[in-house]
Amino acid sequence: MSRAGGEAAGGPGLPPAAIDRPLKAAVVGVSTSRTCGVRDHATLQAETLGGENVSCAMHWLLRTDAPIGVARSEMRAWTRGLAAELERQQPDAVLLHYSVFSYSYRGFPIFVRPTLSALASLGVPLVTVLHEYAYPWGRDGVRGAAWALTQRALLFEVMRASTAAVVTVAFRAEWLQSRRWLPERRTVVAPVFSNLPRAHAGSRANGGVPTVGLFGYSYAPGAISLVIDGVRLLEERGVGAQLLLLGAPGPSSPVAAAWLQAARARGLAHPPSFSGMLAAQALSDALASCDVLVFADPAGPMSRKTTLAASLASGSPVVALDGPRHWPELTQSDAARVVVPTASSLADALAGLLEDERLREELGARGAAFAERTMSVGRSAEVVARVLRDAVGAAP
Repeated sequence: MSRAGGEAAGGPGLPPAAIDRPLKAAVVGVSTSRTCGVRDHATLQAETLGGENVSCAMHWLLRTDAPIGVARSEMRAWTRGLAAELERQQPDAVLLHYSVFSYSYRGFPIFVRPTLSALASLGVPLVTVLHEYAYPWGRDGVRGAAWALTQRALLFEVMRASTAAVVTVAFRAEWLQSRRWLPERRTVVAPVFSNLPRAHAGSRANGGVPTVGLFGYSYAPGAISLVIDGVRLLEERGVGAQLLLLGAPGPSSPVAAAWLQAARARGLAHPPSFSGMLAAQALSDALASCDVLVFADPAGPMSRKTTLAASLASGSPVVALDGPRHWPELTQSDAARVVVPTASSLADALAGLLEDERLREELGARGAAFAERTMSVGRSAEVVARVLRDAVGAAP
C-alpha cells in the first residue's frame, strides 16, 4: 500500500464494501462542448451503477463559449442551483467528474472553487473521478507553465475536498501518491470502457482486400509515417491491405490530409480510406468488420484509452505499438499483439495475422474477453460503487 492508499482495481474479486444498502449518488460535471467523452463516460457509468444498487441523478452543466463576465455569471447561477437541488435530493454521496479545462477559463481553473463550495455545503462524502487534472510541465512556454502551476494549486483543493479519488490508469495513481504536497486520499484505478454498443452479428467482412482498421488517428507525423511504412512493407511482401481510418475527425481534416500525403509519398497501392463520423452502432459494426485493428498511440496501449477499449471489445484482433505507458496486464493476458514501434515489426505482426484466420479469431476472442473482464462499463461501475459505499460507510 502506498502513501495515499492507491489500489489497482483491474482484477476480479473486490473486497466487500463497508455498507451494503441502496445508495443515492449525485453525479456532477461540466462540459464545454456538446460532444464530450467525459459526459458520455459519466452518463453510461451512472446508468450501470443502478445494477450495483446505486441510483444516480445527473447534474451536468454545458458551458457556453462566453466572455469572462458572462461565464462567471453562468457558473454562479449553476452552482447556486446545484447546491439547492442537492439540498432537496439529499444524496448519500457526490460523484464528481473532474476534467480541469472544463472548470477553467482559457486554461485557468477559476471555476473549481465555486463548484467545490457548492458540493461542500451538503456535507456528504465526495468521490472524484480524475479524468484530466493538471497540465504537464514543459509545454507551451510561459502560458503552459501558468496552466501547470494554477491547475496543480487547484488540484490540491480538489483532493482535500475529496474522500477518495478514481483514476483510469495506474501511473496516475502512482503520481498522485508520490506528490507529498497533496493530501493523502484513497485512490483506485478503474480503466475506461467503450461507449459503443455491441456489434451486430455478421459484421465481419468476407472476401476482397483485407482491412486494417485504426480507430483514433490524430497522431503526430512520426506515428503516421510508422503506420504507413508498415502497410507499405506489407505490400512489398505481397500482402495487400486496405488501411481504414475510423471515426473523427474525418476525410476533410488536416490530419486526414497528412495520412494521404504520407501514403502518396510511399506509393501505396491502396491509399487510406476514411469512415468519417459514424453513429455508435455503425462505428461498432465497422470495428468488428476489420480483419485486424491497429492501436498506434506513441505512449503505448493503456487503460485510459477508450479507442483501445472499443478496439478490444469489437472482437477484431488488435496489434498495438509498444510505448512508455504500456499496460503490463494487457501483454500478460495476450489480449493484443504488442510489438516494438517499428514499421518492420508492425508489418510482421500484421502479415502473421492476415495470413492465419485461426490466429485472428483466437486473438480477437482473447481481446474481447479481456475488455469484458477489465475494461467494461460493468467493471467500472463495480469499482466506483465499492468506493462510494466505503466513503459513505466511513462518513461520520
